[in-house]
Amino acid sequence: MKLKLRKAQGKEGDIEVKSLEMEDPTFESASTHVATATFHNPKTASFDFTAELYLGKTLGTKTVTSGPKNFTLGAGATAPVNFSVNMPTLAIQRDAYHVYLEVKQAGVVLITFVATEDVNVVVTPAINVTQITWA
Repeated sequence: MKLKLRKAQGKEGDIEVKSLEMEDPTFESASTHVATATFHNPKTASFDFTAELYLGKTLGTKTVTSGPKNFTLGAGATAPVNFSVNMPTLAIQRDAYHVYLEVKQAGVVLITFVATEDVNVVVTPAINVTQITWA
């Protein structure tokens, strides 16, 4: 599933995100999933970037994160980057989180994107019968 992104903060034009793809945005609590962002460098020089995908309730509040991913894009180049994220461990049945994608160059935030659709994290009901006793 492709998620649509909008600018949350920063300046557009230094790097582009062509797509952000992941599975259906409803995930089991504490499960691990991978999202793939395809980046494009519109500039005429090569740059080193660091990007981080995180889930949170507000911009900058990282409930769970992929951790920073370093990558280099040559002039005019496009490349995919995978972000592995462990979903939050919930003590309630369901919760929703915004999806943020922050891009830095030389330690400075260039832009932060937010997906237009939230990720839903759920706890699927289950019961284990450990023993049946007959009287």
